[in-house]
Amino acid sequence: MRRWSTRLAVLAVLAIAVEVSLISPAGRHQWALSLLRQPTPYTVLSFSHAASLPATAIVNKPIRVSFTVGNHEGRVVDYRYVLTATGGGKSRILGQSKKTIAAGATWTVSREVIPACGTSPCRIEVALPGHPETIDFSVSLNAAAGKHA
Repeated sequence: MRRWSTRLAVLAVLAIAVEVSLISPAGRHQWALSLLRQPTPYTVLSFSHAASLPATAIVNKPIRVSFTVGNHEGRVVDYRYVLTATGGGKSRILGQSKKTIAAGATWTVSREVIPACGTSPCRIEVALPGHPETIDFSVSLNAAAGKHA
Protein backbone atom coordinates (compact mmCIF):
# COMPACT_ATOMS: atom_id res chain seq x y z
CA MET A 1 0.00 0.00 0.00
CA ARG A 2 2.82 2.33 0.85
CA ARG A 3 4.45 1.70 -2.59
CA TRP A 4 1.29 2.81 -4.36
CA SER A 5 0.99 6.01 -2.36
CA THR A 6 4.65 6.86 -3.05
CA ARG A 7 4.19 6.25 -6.79
CA LEU A 8 1.03 8.34 -6.85
CA ALA A 9 2.79 11.16 -5.02
CA VAL A 10 5.69 11.09 -7.52
CA LEU A 11 3.25 11.07 -10.47
CA ALA A 12 1.32 13.98 -8.93
CA VAL A 13 4.52 16.02 -8.50
CA LEU A 14 5.54 15.27 -12.14
CA ALA A 15 2.08 16.24 -13.43
CA ILE A 16 2.22 19.53 -11.53
CA ALA A 17 5.74 20.25 -12.84
CA VAL A 18 4.60 19.64 -16.44
CA GLU A 19 1.53 21.86 -15.97
CA VAL A 20 3.63 24.65 -14.47
CA SER A 21 6.10 24.44 -17.36
CA LEU A 22 3.25 24.69 -19.88
CA ILE A 23 1.88 27.85 -18.26
CA SER A 24 4.91 30.02 -19.04
CA PRO A 25 5.79 30.99 -22.65
CA ALA A 26 9.42 29.96 -22.09
CA GLY A 27 8.29 26.54 -20.88
CA ARG A 28 6.04 26.04 -23.93
CA HIS A 29 8.95 27.07 -26.16
CA GLN A 30 11.23 24.49 -24.52
CA TRP A 31 8.61 21.77 -24.97
CA ALA A 32 8.25 22.72 -28.65
CA LEU A 33 12.03 22.55 -29.11
CA SER A 34 12.12 19.14 -27.44
CA LEU A 35 9.17 17.53 -29.17
CA LEU A 36 8.93 19.15 -32.60
CA ARG A 37 11.39 18.92 -35.48
CA GLN A 38 13.32 22.15 -35.88
CA PRO A 39 14.42 23.44 -39.29
CA THR A 40 18.17 23.43 -39.96
CA PRO A 41 19.44 26.68 -41.47
CA TYR A 42 21.63 26.23 -44.56
CA THR A 43 23.04 27.92 -47.65
CA VAL A 44 22.82 26.49 -51.16
CA LEU A 45 25.59 27.05 -53.70
CA SER A 46 25.32 25.42 -57.13
CA PHE A 47 26.24 25.95 -60.75
CA SER A 48 23.19 27.20 -62.66
CA HIS A 49 23.86 25.03 -65.72
CA ALA A 50 26.49 22.52 -64.62
CA ALA A 51 26.13 20.42 -67.78
CA SER A 52 27.06 23.42 -69.92
CA LEU A 53 30.30 24.20 -68.10
CA PRO A 54 33.20 23.99 -70.57
CA ALA A 55 35.65 21.10 -70.42
CA THR A 56 38.18 23.00 -72.55
CA ALA A 57 38.98 26.66 -73.07
CA ILE A 58 41.41 28.78 -75.03
CA VAL A 59 44.06 30.65 -73.05
CA ASN A 60 43.11 34.33 -72.57
CA LYS A 61 39.59 33.81 -73.99
CA PRO A 62 36.58 34.28 -71.69
CA ILE A 63 34.24 31.52 -70.58
CA ARG A 64 30.85 31.96 -68.91
CA VAL A 65 30.36 30.79 -65.33
CA SER A 66 26.88 30.92 -63.80
CA PHE A 67 25.99 29.94 -60.26
CA THR A 68 23.27 30.47 -57.67
CA VAL A 69 23.45 31.25 -53.96
CA GLY A 70 20.31 30.31 -52.01
CA ASN A 71 19.59 31.63 -48.54
CA HIS A 72 17.78 29.07 -46.37
CA GLU A 73 19.21 30.43 -43.12
CA GLY A 74 15.86 31.74 -41.92
CA ARG A 75 17.16 35.32 -41.75
CA VAL A 76 18.70 38.00 -43.97
CA VAL A 77 22.35 37.16 -44.75
CA ASP A 78 25.17 39.17 -46.30
CA TYR A 79 26.91 36.90 -48.82
CA ARG A 80 30.19 37.44 -50.63
CA TYR A 81 31.51 35.20 -53.35
CA VAL A 82 35.08 34.86 -54.59
CA LEU A 83 35.71 33.27 -57.98
CA THR A 84 39.28 31.96 -58.38
CA ALA A 85 41.38 30.11 -60.93
CA THR A 86 44.03 27.71 -59.64
CA GLY A 87 46.73 25.90 -61.58
CA GLY A 88 50.46 25.33 -61.44
CA GLY A 89 50.55 26.02 -57.72
CA LYS A 90 49.18 29.55 -58.17
CA SER A 91 45.77 31.00 -57.51
CA ARG A 92 44.25 34.10 -59.05
CA ILE A 93 41.01 35.91 -58.16
CA LEU A 94 38.82 36.20 -61.24
CA GLY A 95 35.98 38.10 -59.62
CA GLN A 96 34.13 38.81 -56.42
CA SER A 97 31.05 40.59 -55.26
CA LYS A 98 28.70 40.79 -52.29
CA LYS A 99 24.98 41.08 -51.79
CA THR A 100 22.43 40.99 -48.98
CA ILE A 101 19.93 38.19 -49.60
CA ALA A 102 16.57 37.92 -47.87
CA ALA A 103 15.54 34.68 -46.17
CA GLY A 104 14.29 32.21 -48.77
CA ALA A 105 15.66 34.24 -51.70
CA THR A 106 18.38 33.39 -54.24
CA TRP A 107 21.13 35.29 -56.00
CA THR A 108 22.09 34.17 -59.49
CA VAL A 109 25.44 35.31 -60.84
CA SER A 110 26.54 34.94 -64.44
CA ARG A 111 29.84 36.35 -65.57
CA GLU A 112 32.58 35.86 -68.09
CA VAL A 113 36.00 35.01 -66.72
CA ILE A 114 39.37 34.34 -68.33
CA PRO A 115 40.87 31.13 -66.90
CA ALA A 116 44.53 32.08 -67.47
CA CYS A 117 46.12 29.67 -64.97
CA GLY A 118 49.41 29.25 -66.78
CA THR A 119 49.03 25.47 -66.71
CA SER A 120 46.41 22.97 -67.70
CA PRO A 121 44.13 21.84 -66.19
CA CYS A 122 42.80 24.97 -64.54
CA ARG A 123 40.45 24.68 -61.59
CA ILE A 124 37.73 27.34 -61.35
CA GLU A 125 36.28 27.65 -57.85
CA VAL A 126 33.42 29.63 -56.32
CA ALA A 127 33.71 30.13 -52.55
CA LEU A 128 31.53 31.93 -50.02
CA PRO A 129 33.91 33.29 -47.36
CA GLY A 130 32.41 32.72 -43.94
CA HIS A 131 30.41 29.72 -45.19
CA PRO A 132 31.70 26.19 -45.79
CA GLU A 133 30.14 25.86 -49.26
CA THR A 134 32.43 25.79 -52.32
CA ILE A 135 31.94 24.52 -55.86
CA ASP A 136 34.51 24.02 -58.60
CA PHE A 137 35.22 22.50 -62.00
CA SER A 138 38.32 21.87 -64.08
CA VAL A 139 38.94 23.10 -67.58
CA SER A 140 41.75 22.05 -69.93
CA LEU A 141 43.49 25.01 -71.56
CA ASN A 142 44.42 25.15 -75.22
CA ALA A 143 47.08 27.58 -76.43
CA ALA A 144 45.11 28.53 -79.58
CA ALA A 145 41.78 27.80 -81.28
CA GLY A 146 43.28 25.22 -83.63
CA LYS A 147 45.33 23.34 -81.01
CA HIS A 148 43.99 20.79 -78.53
CA ALA A 149 45.47 19.80 -75.20
